[in-house]
Amino acid sequence: MLLSMVTAGCRRYHPPVQDIEGAIRSACEAGELNVGATCAIEGYGAEVLGFLVASLRSHEDAGEVFAMASEDMWRGLPNFRWECSFRTWFYCLARNAAARYRRGPHERKGRFVPLSAVTEAAARVRTQTLTALRTEARSGLAQLREELDPTDQELLILRLDRKLSWDDIARVLCADEICDAESLRRASARLRKRLQLLKRTIRERARAVGLLPHDDN
Repeated sequence: MLLSMVTAGCRRYHPPVQDIEGAIRSACEAGELNVGATCAIEGYGAEVLGFLVASLRSHEDAGEVFAMASEDMWRGLPNFRWECSFRTWFYCLARNAAARYRRGPHERKGRFVPLSAVTEAAARVRTQTLTALRTEARSGLAQLREELDPTDQELLILRLDRKLSWDDIARVLCADEICDAESLRRASARLRKRLQLLKRTIRERARAVGLLPHDDN
């Protein structure tokens, strides 16, 4: 229950994944890349943007990074090989875009290149999602969430809220070190251990600030 409350600020997005994946793939296989990209942004954009807000801790920065990731998705779409779900790939692109953004102004694209319907979908999702997030009441656990390491918060969101598999989480959080099935297995196992330690840390911090009784297990 406590961990669910810690990610409460991001618990808004539970899309029918199979329907979205099928629609994207059908459009791409038919050569309708604009349709596939638009479907991906409309289907997964809100949850990816919520993930970026939690990671970057800034609505404005998250909005800019989301635009970058959407552009990266569009440009990379012809070469996507479906070796993981499209949803997982979108998260990978978002995290990579955030890393570029953090490196400094010279790495930032500055604006979203006009891409017709794709651009309009990204702008619409960005506006609607950020408006909703800004108007949500801050819970008593907001400070506890903000004290977490960004990667730990990403791990909590991807596993507890987004329900990604451990292999998919490893693809998102450990992309640079995965080159084969064995490295994927090791990364997945390491992330499982990290989550167990994180659970313990969160409970200890919650007790320290009075959010949990000291006899709570």
